[in-house]
Amino acid sequence: MASAGLRIGVVGATGSLGTELLELLDLSSLRVGEIVPIATDDSLGRDIEFQGSVFPVETDDARLTGLDMAFLCAPPSAALDFVRRALHEQVPCIDLSGATAGTEDVPMRVAGYGSVPENIPLLAIPRSPALALVMALQPIAAAAGLKRVTGAILESASIAGKDGMSALYQESIAVFSQQPLPEATVFPSPVAFDCMSGAEGLDAEGLTQRESALIRDLTLLLGSEVKIATTLIQVPVFAGLGAALSIETERDLEAGEAEDLFRKAPGVELAADGDGLPTTRTVVGHDSVLIGRLRGDPSTQRGLQLWLVADPMRLAASHAIQLAVLRLA
Repeated sequence: MASAGLRIGVVGATGSLGTELLELLDLSSLRVGEIVPIATDDSLGRDIEFQGSVFPVETDDARLTGLDMAFLCAPPSAALDFVRRALHEQVPCIDLSGATAGTEDVPMRVAGYGSVPENIPLLAIPRSPALALVMALQPIAAAAGLKRVTGAILESASIAGKDGMSALYQESIAVFSQQPLPEATVFPSPVAFDCMSGAEGLDAEGLTQRESALIRDLTLLLGSEVKIATTLIQVPVFAGLGAALSIETERDLEAGEAEDLFRKAPGVELAADGDGLPTTRTVVGHDSVLIGRLRGDPSTQRGLQLWLVADPMRLAASHAIQLAVLRLA
């Protein structure tokens, strides 16, 4: 680490994920001397304020040269170009975009589980649903083994960043005003006051592209012996993620024992009696996965059911910074 502090690049700095990362980076133990915010031409002329200094937003990937670390927060389609440039310039990267998650030669890591390879040029954070789910599933897998995981995952408009939340807002205003809904340009169809699954199309196995990616990520993280079936559902809320999971373990594990595991697990909080059910709204701004309604599943011999909520962007940003601390220290 340079005596003047680290030079940190944030690709996609003006988006929702980049904004979240910069906020947490300001609170982290990393000693940052300079921020290099990089975004598309739409953000040209904007500035980023960080720790009392103002840094102009760059649109040229040449500014990646000489960085100590780059965080990739841009949409996946754009992030790949920056990955290639950063690797060419020998800049270590952490990919939050999902562009390289599941790629065979790119290690995918969850903070708190497993070591961080030394001198690895590129680390990937699991895509948002997988990251939240694996944090709840890892402690159970370590204690009793996992045989099968099924569930429904509720995704908010924030999966499409600021554009997604803006689309939900505009559509909601139109419904309240009894005006025609604006043309759906972010999601396959309007999302206000509606729920949908599979609107973007299904593959030969009846899965959406995001469902296939989620299963691939979980399989890489948990092992191919775990059978996984999930359904992603788009719900009309602005932020947060919810999941109702049914889990079958290899060995006996009572709900009370699982509670004890979650109380000790990194990045997980168990809802205490009297706190109320954790919701997608209450979890916004939290770095942890919140778990409630933990109970046995009477339909199978070794089964558990639970409800979890998480703030996907906050979670990804928090894990990326934790991995950066380990990588740079």
